[in-house]
Amino acid sequence: MQENLIQGKAMTIEEVFTGRRYRLDTYQRDYSWARDDVRRLLDDLQKKFLANWQFDHDREAVAMYQPYFLGPYVYHDSAPVTYLVDGQQRITTLHLMLIYLRQLLRAQDQDDQAAKLNNLIQSHKFGTSVYTLDIPDRDQLLRNVFEVEDYALPDNASGALRRLWEAAQVYQEEFPEDLRGDALPYFVDWLLDGVCMVGIRASSQEQGWEIYESMNDRGVRLGPIDLLKSYLLSNISEPTGADITWRQMVSQLASIDVNAPGDFIKTFLVARYSDVSETSSDVERINGLFHTWVKDNAARIGLHKPSDHSNFIQDLVRYAEFYRILASASRTYRPELMSLFLNAYNGITAQTAPILAAVEPQDNSATFKLKANLIAQYLEVIFARRLVNDLPSSGGHLDREAVRLTGRLRGGVSVDGLRVILAEEIAALEYDFTGMTTYGLRSNNTRQVRYLLARLTGFVETACGGADEMDRYLDAQRPFEIEHIWSNHFDRYQPETNTRASFDSYRNRLGALLLLPKSDNASYQDLPYEKKVEYYQRRNKLAGSLHSTYRERNPSFNSFIRTHRLDAHFRSFPKFNKDAIGKRQVLYRRLCDLIWSPATFGTASVTATTGRADKSRARTRARYDVAVTDLIAKGLIPAGAKLVGRRRGERFEAAIVDQGRIQVASGEVFGSLSAAGEFVLQTKSCPGWNFWHAQLGDREVRLIDIRREALEKGIL
Repeated sequence: MQENLIQGKAMTIEEVFTGRRYRLDTYQRDYSWARDDVRRLLDDLQKKFLANWQFDHDREAVAMYQPYFLGPYVYHDSAPVTYLVDGQQRITTLHLMLIYLRQLLRAQDQDDQAAKLNNLIQSHKFGTSVYTLDIPDRDQLLRNVFEVEDYALPDNASGALRRLWEAAQVYQEEFPEDLRGDALPYFVDWLLDGVCMVGIRASSQEQGWEIYESMNDRGVRLGPIDLLKSYLLSNISEPTGADITWRQMVSQLASIDVNAPGDFIKTFLVARYSDVSETSSDVERINGLFHTWVKDNAARIGLHKPSDHSNFIQDLVRYAEFYRILASASRTYRPELMSLFLNAYNGITAQTAPILAAVEPQDNSATFKLKANLIAQYLEVIFARRLVNDLPSSGGHLDREAVRLTGRLRGGVSVDGLRVILAEEIAALEYDFTGMTTYGLRSNNTRQVRYLLARLTGFVETACGGADEMDRYLDAQRPFEIEHIWSNHFDRYQPETNTRASFDSYRNRLGALLLLPKSDNASYQDLPYEKKVEYYQRRNKLAGSLHSTYRERNPSFNSFIRTHRLDAHFRSFPKFNKDAIGKRQVLYRRLCDLIWSPATFGTASVTATTGRADKSRARTRARYDVAVTDLIAKGLIPAGAKLVGRRRGERFEAAIVDQGRIQVASGEVFGSLSAAGEFVLQTKSCPGWNFWHAQLGDREVRLIDIRREALEKGIL
């Protein structure tokens, strides 16, 4: 009898993956998580970890960090295999994360901890080694997706494999810098020991099926949406009509995806009622049990009498119509709402909050779309400028900017008023596109570089009357790829670049890159420039302009150049050398100024009146409790200090420049020590404070040691 009982046990992630060989039962669905689901898990883990971690903690302190519960999973054993009954989406996504983290640890020479992960990634029993998730169709992808540069799935890959590949791209393209640098080993410790699930063990396959059916088809628990509905309807004397209205609204939202109803209500509450100040916990609470927040803040919302509750539901219905348009435009490309699509591509999930704050129920379709497009364009400007200046530009950072902006846009803002507010916000920024001077492709920004090239290419094409192919440029199936104008042959360019590091730096500059169809890129990427340029002129205008005869008999292109005064920038090059790369870099910066011009918001000359300092450089309590600028301010290192890093016998140099930014020897400037270290080492991870040493006279002292000593002495 005891053997037939269902058994549950709390298990850390290390325990979930230790000594197991998981397979899927026949009734299990394939891997189905989308990019947003993976982002959500990664964002939740990041927030929980960074709320605990401090730079000066010892590794042992991780044992005291607050744990994080990932929910239950169901399994049954049939030696030597454990069959997953429920929970494979989370376990599959975590397994992929462990593989990626192993790569980052190896990049930091944390070989012992990487080996520990290897024992979780694979099981070793009875003389064989297999992946812990023993699903043969996935083996090739798991072996190659993080190891092989530009790994691409076979054309006949299943939908489940494509979704798994997409999940891997989230890690490669969007894994937070906060977790890649000095915090990495701490995060791995916490993930293994502080994140847990409840394993529910069924005694047999049959019992496993019963549990699976019960959990997925019967006895569905009431969620925040149901509880909010119950609260609102209980305060309406005749709730039948409101109940029907509510059900219709939820059903229409659910047609977008299963999370859309809850996401909409959270967005609506943040947009219309929450306190969005930095000291408030409203947004965090709304993103959790939002029905409780509504009850606790009924007076603020204006829920006093039965008619107020009815009117609140009617407001929800109207704003749900707005939200459905925004959600659709975020998923499916619509030229009139381009920036919404592009922001979603770049992981900015909170862009709908300031839009719902700015629109009013009486706004017609044209007014609504105009407001939506202006706000989305503003957020895209912020993203693009931060990106090229190596400032924090992840979806999470831009989401915080979107929530902050929400507070300024409430209260019936008109289109003209909105333009003024956004122009003021742009004028308050401390940075423009100056960083484009040396910006280029790096080990972890392929997605962002592709986005920039797509934006530049698409702008020139459509401005010359060509087709708008932005959605194809960014298609996940990759019909377009990044083309290096310099082929990967150091010997061809050694006379002017001298070193391999210098060659790689120039070859990867944005000015030395194009966006071309995948088939073209594969067929002539190895050719010298003098031959490739003949093919370029038959492709898009940005590529074709490199050819000496491209402007002949090309009236639309010439008109575009005259209109935007680009004669000095669009040049052809018989040879493509370092000087040509620099000139193309200048061209690309000028195109950025045109695409993201402040004039979009009605004026190019508004001055900042908000007194707001941009927060992109601000230090969070968790990671930036001490910054490089603090060391300079206290006289611990001189302004303009020279930095040295060494690895495996190779020496790297850098310097501290304005506002504590790091400039490496090849000229690129970075916002953090870790990012600069990743660049010179050409890795995806670097513990910057440990890697870099300051040159102090005839001594080289690790920055982490300077920092630690200053803290111990109370200087900082």
